[in-house]
Amino acid sequence: MAQHVLSLQIILCLSYLTNALLSVLLASSGLKFKGAWWWVLAQSLMALGTLSDALAQFLPAWLPLIFGNSAYAMASIFYMHAVWNFRFKKPFFYWLYGITAIQIGSFVLAYYQAYVIRAAVFSAWMSIGPLCTAALLLWKVERRFRLANILTALPFLVLGLASVSRLFVLRAVSVQGELQTVSEQNVWYTAGAILLSTIMLFGYFMMSSIQSLQILSKKDEEIQARNQELTIASKNKDLFFAIIAHDIRGPISGAARYVRKNLFGKLSGLEDKYNEVKTLASSLERTNEYLEKLLWWSRAQLQDWSPSTKDIDLAPSLDHAIEMLKMRSDMKDITFRIKGAQALQIHADPECIQLILSNLLGNALKYSHPGREIMITIQPEDAYCKLCIQDQGIGMNKAILDRLFHIEDKISMLGTRKESGNGLGLILAKSLAERNDCSIRLDSKEGIGTKAWLTIPLAKRKE
Repeated sequence: MAQHVLSLQIILCLSYLTNALLSVLLASSGLKFKGAWWWVLAQSLMALGTLSDALAQFLPAWLPLIFGNSAYAMASIFYMHAVWNFRFKKPFFYWLYGITAIQIGSFVLAYYQAYVIRAAVFSAWMSIGPLCTAALLLWKVERRFRLANILTALPFLVLGLASVSRLFVLRAVSVQGELQTVSEQNVWYTAGAILLSTIMLFGYFMMSSIQSLQILSKKDEEIQARNQELTIASKNKDLFFAIIAHDIRGPISGAARYVRKNLFGKLSGLEDKYNEVKTLASSLERTNEYLEKLLWWSRAQLQDWSPSTKDIDLAPSLDHAIEMLKMRSDMKDITFRIKGAQALQIHADPECIQLILSNLLGNALKYSHPGREIMITIQPEDAYCKLCIQDQGIGMNKAILDRLFHIEDKISMLGTRKESGNGLGLILAKSLAERNDCSIRLDSKEGIGTKAWLTIPLAKRKE
């Protein structure tokens, strides 16, 4: 019986040595997974343990019982480490390697005990490690990888359960039949280990394949997400140009009518000419405004375009935006009042900030009732400047507010003096704000007014 065990141990040793060498070759060739080298180390320790068992008759008695058994037990932790790296993104608990000191200590103490106790200590450690490894492989597995993980966990599960059963057998061994029973069990235990060693190499291939599938799956998801983004961007672009084309048509046709009327008509009075020139100027201004938005929108949609951010003073940008709206505010007898710290430096693209402020202030002016006031509050907060533009206008209900920043939901709201609007300016302002690490938020109540919050990064203080 002892000869059978020795022969099986030699076969087992060769099997694990082959596994270790093949694992090294596979990992070196690039066919590996995250944690593959820990798996190689585990295979090498298993080979070392089986080698000490195979050469036990040529070695001091303590070497295979302490050193060899410790190699087996440590291999279990290396397997756990490999599987942990393979399955989870969190760092491995390196303090678990401290258990090896306890394992070695237990083998040293067991060395002076009866064979049954020595075997029981070894079986206990060989139950815990493999079962923990199997549990890690089976914990919260995606449905599509479940079968592969079960097959990879199978040898560890069988080895752990076999070690548990061996514990019960050792406990039931009678003193009289101890050697015969244990020897028979060792034959089966070693023969089973040979079979499991071949499946463990199969586990290496399974984990490598699973990781390759996961990488491909992630790439597919990224491609699909990218394609979806491109589809949405393409639709938004088409919609934007359709809206712009529709809105530009009105001012240009108005200008064309004026030219035809003045060139081919019989108008001679100064008042008539003044009104026509005024109409032409208004049409051209609106056309210019739409073309300006078209230019900025096309810029904002370019993936490689980035704003030229720098430290700028907030006050001049705000004053310039208000000055551009002076004629319109005078016509509606609306005043702008600024409250808070104006003498702030912000970090943004000057042209982008100018356009954002002009749009937000222009909207507040458009929807404010004549004779009212627009309050601009400036408040520094941490590394940002919070600017609130509050009007006393017609406001909006929640349904309109929720759709305001969606280009596919064209919202046309007339101002308090029937000023036209299509919502594109606000969408463009939000897009440019996000490119400048800014944010825009609106609060509004129908019949009361709207608050527009613009958050801008402050310039970093120079030490």
